[in-house]
Order: sequence, then C-alpha cells, then structure tokens
Amino acid sequence: MGLLTEDMTRLCGEIVALRGARHTFVKDLTHQVAALTGNFHKFRLDMARKSKADRRAFVKHLAQSVASLRNTFQREHADMARKTKAERRASLHNLKTTVAGMRREFADDLRGAHRSWFGPSPAERRAQAEAERRARAESERRRAEAEAQAQAQARAAAATEKQRRAEAEAQAQARTAVAPEKHHPATLPPSKEERGPGKKKG
Repeated sequence: MGLLTEDMTRLCGEIVALRGARHTFVKDLTHQVAALTGNFHKFRLDMARKSKADRRAFVKHLAQSVASLRNTFQREHADMARKTKAERRASLHNLKTTVAGMRREFADDLRGAHRSWFGPSPAERRAQAEAERRARAESERRRAEAEAQAQAQARAAAATEKQRRAEAEAQAQARTAVAPEKHHPATLPPSKEERGPGKKKG
C-alpha cells in the first residue's frame, strides 16, 4: 500500500473521529445548555417568588410607614393650626387694643388742641351747664334731706324729752300726794260732809 493510500485512510479515520467528537460535543453541549436553561428557569422562578414576597412585604411596610407618617403629620398639623389660631387671635386682640388706645389718645389730643384753639364747643358748654345744674340740684336735694332729717331728729328728741318730763312730773306729783297722807293723816282737811252745810271753808 502506498503512502497516499495510508494518508487518505488516516485522514478518513481522523475525519470520522472528529465527526464523532463533534457529535458528542454538540450532544453534551445540548444537555448542558438544557440543564443550565432548566436550572436558570427554576432559579428565576424561585427568585421571582422570593422577590414577589419581598416586594409585598416592602410595599406593606411602606404603606404602614406612609400611613403612620400621614397620621403624625395630620395630628401635628392640627395641633399647629390650633396653636397658631390662638396666637393669631391673641395678636389680633392685642393689635386692636393697641390701635384703639392710640386712636383714643390721638382723639383726646386732637380735642384738646381744638379746645385750646377754639374754646369749648356748644355741646360741651351745654353738657357742662347741665352737669353743674344737676350737681346743684343734687346738692340742694341732699341739703334739704339733711335739714328734714335734722328737724325730724329734733322733733323726735323734743317729743322724747317732753314725754320724759311729763313722766318725771307725774312721778313727782304721785310722790308728793302719797307723802302727806303717810306722815300727817290728822291734818287732812275735813270733807264736805264733816263740815256740814253751815260751815265754810276757812
């Protein structure tokens, strides 16, 4: 057998061997790719389930956190609204009081300047005259009441003194009437019957 025949035979054998090796390699690669694909699909499903549970837990926790944050914000907002409302009311009341005081002071100052320049107004003169008239009437009324009360007290005192003197005189007369009868019973003047019709009182 020549060299060419041997080379061709060897080349054919190598080609067949390489073809078998390629088939084996492709088959093994197909099995490996299928196994890898299956493992990847299984891993992806597991990861999807796990990530789904994690996402649900995260969303639930996030919803609770947001709800708690909103409740806290609403409560703090309501408290702040009440506090600021009270502060605004107090500030407005203080501002009104201050402005009213300033307006009164300015009005008084303006009236004083007007009075100093033009003198009292007719209404003020009438009011002053009316006040003086009322003061005089009140003074007269009080004086009359004081005089009437003093006269009443004087009359009451005089009546009391008169009654006391009358009682004292009555008691003195009673004592003077009883004393002669007790000490000098024989010196009593004879009665009308004892004197008789012919006797006269000497």
